[in-house]
Amino acid sequence: MKENNGLEEKTKESVTEETWQKQHEEREAERASIRDRYRRIREYDGVVYKHAKPTPSPMDDEDKDVAVYARVSTKSLNQTSSIENQERYYKDKVEKTPNWSLQEVYSDEGKSGTSTKHRDAFNQMMRDAREGKFDMIICASVSRFARNVSDCIDYVTELRTMNPTKPIGVYFETENIFTLNKDADQTLGFHALLADWESGNKSRRMILSYDQRIFTNQFPVTDMLGYRHTKDGDLVIVPEEAKTVRFVFLSYMAGYDSSQIAEILTEKHRPTLKGRVEWNAAMVSNILANERRWGDLEARKTVVLDYKKKKIAKNNGIREGAFVPNHHEGIVSPAIARAAILMRGSRGRLDCVPELTVIDRGTLKGFASINPKWLGIDHQAFVDACESVYTESELEEIRHEADILFGEEHSKILSLDFQGYEVPYGVFFLNRGMPSVTISNKRLTFSHACMKVWQDYDAIELLYHPILKTLVVRPCDSTNMNAVPLIGKGKKGMFAFSARSFCKAIFDEMNWNEEFQFKFRGITRVRDDMPIMFFSLDEPRILNVKVKDREDTDEESDSIKQFVNYKKDAEGNMSSSEAYPILWEKGNHGMSYALRQRRDRIMSQVSGDDIRQTGVVVTNPLIGIIPTIEDVEHELQALLESM
Repeated sequence: MKENNGLEEKTKESVTEETWQKQHEEREAERASIRDRYRRIREYDGVVYKHAKPTPSPMDDEDKDVAVYARVSTKSLNQTSSIENQERYYKDKVEKTPNWSLQEVYSDEGKSGTSTKHRDAFNQMMRDAREGKFDMIICASVSRFARNVSDCIDYVTELRTMNPTKPIGVYFETENIFTLNKDADQTLGFHALLADWESGNKSRRMILSYDQRIFTNQFPVTDMLGYRHTKDGDLVIVPEEAKTVRFVFLSYMAGYDSSQIAEILTEKHRPTLKGRVEWNAAMVSNILANERRWGDLEARKTVVLDYKKKKIAKNNGIREGAFVPNHHEGIVSPAIARAAILMRGSRGRLDCVPELTVIDRGTLKGFASINPKWLGIDHQAFVDACESVYTESELEEIRHEADILFGEEHSKILSLDFQGYEVPYGVFFLNRGMPSVTISNKRLTFSHACMKVWQDYDAIELLYHPILKTLVVRPCDSTNMNAVPLIGKGKKGMFAFSARSFCKAIFDEMNWNEEFQFKFRGITRVRDDMPIMFFSLDEPRILNVKVKDREDTDEESDSIKQFVNYKKDAEGNMSSSEAYPILWEKGNHGMSYALRQRRDRIMSQVSGDDIRQTGVVVTNPLIGIIPTIEDVEHELQALLESM
């Protein structure tokens, strides 16, 4: 066995030696061929050899059309003098150099070197370079030209190669680099990298400095229309500019939109902070969006995610920040600001800020009037308005009554007389011929039967009682601030309109799933030939229930389980698109007969005077105390006359 192994090793060595010998002979033959080819090169008579030009230099004897580029990163007084010095120095330098001719000085003031996006002068210089307007650019240093390595190399390369017969070089005086020099690229790359690093380091220093200033209550402030900042970090009102700011806020409250306000300010030649007198809608909206106009201060609302690309994002916990209420005197009150902002959100659909009114006496006591177009309302605002017209004892009684009505509490007296007797919920008998309202997460839709009831009226008003969870609709005069016009709104069919905030308030309070719609039966009473309609929001028919069979799915939304009782057809499939509250599944298929009578008595007590009863104005907790619309219009007129 050992003898066989030895024989194999000798055979491998022999093969390897033969292969090496063959390769060696092939290489030697190739070398001999190359030598022979060079020996046979022909000699030519009269050959003229053209040598390359000497390495260019900014100081050689050739005439040069010269451009100068200067840049400073801020508009501070020191930086202003710096750019002036740069321009004067290079103008003088070009003038004293015999073969140089100054073509243009390009200056960017207050522009960062990390990007060329907003450097207008730099971009103009590059356009002129492509048109061949100069031969050379002079710049104080690489960092003035660009603080971004890739930008610096890319633009220098473009200048050198855009016209091969007339390349454009950049002379960086501080580093003594001329980019047409063949040895310049490596040195330039090193200095560009240093400039890039310094820019990043500067960004990090600024972030740290901002953090330190915030946590030592040295909040950065700047000038803005209506304010000037002091060295102590205060904001002081400029009275003449404050007129413009206040006019914007009050105009929104009076129902004007951004474009209309911009037209008025332009017509009045009201200057912006920068002295412009032409206004547009975006400029007006920006005034409304700044919390400093009503005395608060939010430090570091946005942050720069990438200092090179200038990517800005809202500061949602990305870096340190602070909110300082009542930091300085506001030009308008926070309440006026909130009202104006909500009016802007209403997109010009309102003539003015609606007042929050609630009926303070009669059968409809506690019902708040609803303007469906108004965004400045939520469930708590309804509750506060409702509770404001009751005494403590009345409020306790009505809450007790509501708890009985919704099955959360039992009436001992009633249960003695009618225990065990129930009547079905009215919604079980709802059909197309009955008045009904369907509530989605954004809209109210009244049925054709409702429209027949209101056919002799031009407008209706919506009232809501948040404790009794009852919606009331009554006819009203079209001049009512909260009137919903019926003219031209499909009086022969269904009537739908947007009511985003009201619907959201209802959905939040009732814990409804926004994917569904909720339909309610309307009960009509007529007094003095005037109809009034009641909708009990604790008796819904739930529409658009589209879910898989429980046996086919392992998981089910908790919000669906809370109130949807799924129904199967004869074959056990989930085919119905309607459902009812799950509580009705647990032994009670209707409310007690006594409770139904109690509800009927409430509706039967409504009189013609109740239907005509107006409400009293209460403070909207979402906004606060604001001037009346008459006071707003009076001040707007005074401001216009003084502008």
